[in-house]
Amino acid sequence: MKRQDTSGVGVSIALTIIFAVMAVLTYQTDSEGNPLAWIWMIPGAMVIVGIIMTIIEANKASNEKARKEQQQKAAQAIKHDSSFGTNDLKLYFDSSSSKVTICATTTSESKQEEIKDFIRSRIVETDSYIVAVDHLNHKILKAKNDNGNISKAICNLDEELKTLGITVNNFSPALKAYNDYAFVTDDDNEFIAIVKPESIQVLRYSDIVSISYEENGNNVYNKSLGGAVVGGLLFGGVGAIVGGNTAKATQNKEVSSMSIKILLKSTSNPTTILKIYEGETLKTKGSIDRTHYEDLMKEVTGIKDIFSIIIDITDKHSSQTVSSSTPLMSSTGSVADELAKLLKLKDAGILSEEEFNSQKMRILYL
Repeated sequence: MKRQDTSGVGVSIALTIIFAVMAVLTYQTDSEGNPLAWIWMIPGAMVIVGIIMTIIEANKASNEKARKEQQQKAAQAIKHDSSFGTNDLKLYFDSSSSKVTICATTTSESKQEEIKDFIRSRIVETDSYIVAVDHLNHKILKAKNDNGNISKAICNLDEELKTLGITVNNFSPALKAYNDYAFVTDDDNEFIAIVKPESIQVLRYSDIVSISYEENGNNVYNKSLGGAVVGGLLFGGVGAIVGGNTAKATQNKEVSSMSIKILLKSTSNPTTILKIYEGETLKTKGSIDRTHYEDLMKEVTGIKDIFSIIIDITDKHSSQTVSSSTPLMSSTGSVADELAKLLKLKDAGILSEEEFNSQKMRILYL
């Protein structure tokens, strides 16, 4: 989630006037009639800053108006029955022709690109791009305005899922966006597509071993297959657990990075990392940073909930499989032996906690 710029031309003008009044009221001279610059120089400097802010905001407003005009002009020439987006980027859908037109605009022009065999069913906007899902043609479209150019990616789910051994039937996707990621889930066919800024990753539910949340590189929350939840989504060591829109930070924190790690049953690609925040340190003692941090945590919670449900679904299938079969003593003993060996490697420091859990899940569920 990006910080929201709440300033505007009106706010900038108001601030300029306030500082100008302060400069006038604090203007004083010495006994010889010379101005005491040190008294009113700060308000005077802020007047200059206010004027600069006003010019910047006026320029932004002018550019936004120009982009809006370009987008309206383009819309008149595109056949469509629905649309989605902003003045910078808009998708125009024509259901009768089964196509979508992507339109990216600048202050001076608009560029368009037509995608055939695509019908709108679900659509969301992330921090920087739009994601649309076609449940009839089993496709995912990601589109972005890249400095006036159209950047897009199309995922054919039938092709992706074929490599995973899944044949899509009765595709009824759910689509949610958090931060700069979108998540397409299908509980009937049990797969998830993670739409990232750089790629679209498709996974079976059963591919996912665990999900963890980290702040400043430290693990705060973890949930894994067959295991209990470790830690909680906290604002501090004993802060309030995030669970709703009213969750508040109760402690002072300094956070420079926030990420979610998804552990997979794959040696070639064992982890997927979703970067939620990385940059200037957020100090929750201040109201602005605290509000931003709380908003970010709500998005972390949303992503956590998606993968927690997926893990619960996989766990339920595993328990049903175990209860419906009669394990042999020899196989049980073999599993126990393997787990004992892993534990020894972990105790010896050869395996990390994460590596131990990954290998444990492989033995138990593969």
